[in-house]
Amino acid sequence: MKKIVVGTDASESSFDAVRQASELAAATSAELHIVCVASLAADLALRGVTPLAIPDNFDEEAKQGAAKTVDQALEIAKNAGAKATVHVLDGDASTALMDFCKKNGADLLVVGAHGMTGAGRFLLGSVPNRCSHHAPCSVLIAR
Repeated sequence: MKKIVVGTDASESSFDAVRQASELAAATSAELHIVCVASLAADLALRGVTPLAIPDNFDEEAKQGAAKTVDQALEIAKNAGAKATVHVLDGDASTALMDFCKKNGADLLVVGAHGMTGAGRFLLGSVPNRCSHHAPCSVLIAR
């Protein structure tokens, strides 16, 4: 195993995925890529889930939140002894993660078992579910 990609969305489950991916990367000397996907206003509109009013700074805040998330995840990786590279992408989370894996020749994609809850989960679909069925590499769903 040479390349591990882990997705995080700042949920506790996704940080558990980062911990497991980091431990695996440290144990196998694999490259670790930490990915957070920011859903921008245009991406939400395409999926039909835009709120009634989108603030002018919505995209900037989404990107800042994603940057903060990957910084937290990078700290987890460092504590596990893994060397990691962080990436902030935009778009649909599962599609962006799978595209990243394909473009970068990932051997393993690690995602958390839980993230979005409520109606949004059913409307958008579960990231672990979509990735487990369509990823171009093996998928580890961390609990």
